[in-house]
Amino acid sequence: MPYVYEVVLGDRVRHLVSPLTPDEVSAHGLFTEAVYGLLALGVPALEGMPPDHFEENPAFVRFLHETIADDVFGVAAVREQAAGIGEGWLYILDGRTPDPAGSVPPEDVLGAVRVRDGAPVPVSYRPNEHHRVYTSAGFLQLPEELDMALRKRLLALSDGLELGS
Repeated sequence: MPYVYEVVLGDRVRHLVSPLTPDEVSAHGLFTEAVYGLLALGVPALEGMPPDHFEENPAFVRFLHETIADDVFGVAAVREQAAGIGEGWLYILDGRTPDPAGSVPPEDVLGAVRVRDGAPVPVSYRPNEHHRVYTSAGFLQLPEELDMALRKRLLALSDGLELGS
């Protein structure tokens, strides 16, 4: 569930959207990589907001794909699906997609991982440049293991920790 934070940027009040809870923001601050993006001027809330009223934060998108690239191979569902594929590419889908077994919109494909001999190939994740953090179906929904990895990395980054510590 994303949270909206009202901040002053320059001489304007803006509304930023973040995955961090108010308690996490209070403890760690609201830093660039922890912001999904910002709402259009005059849009103070998410309810009923059309996608063209949201501007993605490129720093968050980069951080998201770096996290996925590093952690996707530890996701049990990815390993299970790779075993079923055998060879080829496994597409990592955004959980908000309405029909994962059907026609998946390009904006709901996070990226792809190469599969060889029924296993994901290390360092093979390729982000999908057409993925969107927010669509008419809602905000990004990562598999639980990737969501936890993203949150852990964000909080470690805010604390100035090395990601391996």
